[in-house]
Amino acid sequence: MTLLPDPLMRGLRALLCAAFVGLLAACGPGTGGTGTGPVGGVLGFSGMVSPGFGVGVSVLPPCAADCATVALQLEDEQLEFRALCYRFVHQGPWDIDAKGVAEVAGALETRVQAEGGARTETQPARMRLRFSEPRADSPQVELTVLDPTGQAALLAPVTLHRNAGGPSAAPSACGHP
Repeated sequence: MTLLPDPLMRGLRALLCAAFVGLLAACGPGTGGTGTGPVGGVLGFSGMVSPGFGVGVSVLPPCAADCATVALQLEDEQLEFRALCYRFVHQGPWDIDAKGVAEVAGALETRVQAEGGARTETQPARMRLRFSEPRADSPQVELTVLDPTGQAALLAPVTLHRNAGGPSAAPSACGHP
């Protein structure tokens, strides 16, 4: 059996340690691993929806001009989606899997008109994002809001396109600020 000289063994050990440290760094922020999130700033997506987007909610004033415009804002610790009389918010970390899918729990706010006034109803929900590539800065994302179990769609799937200049102002959604 041939033994390697001591300086060569030390060099091999150092090389293996450096490779191991490099692998650990791949789990840091911005990689979808155990870091703070996949965005590293703020990203915005926007699109248009058809009248059948929401389930059982009639859109009434103040939504008159921008009713079909929707917006998604992604941050490392928050996701916010605004459409028509809906607002979905997730607070906390999130990540994207190898297939480009992220699914988070949050709250769906629905602004409804009732008895001469408007009120906001809030319910637990899940938002599923399917990015066109397995990263947050993909050119487009398909968004669906689901019930808390992730089974039934509360808001129909909509494809949003990434805003070229970064996040844009979210449309007003039935009186939401």
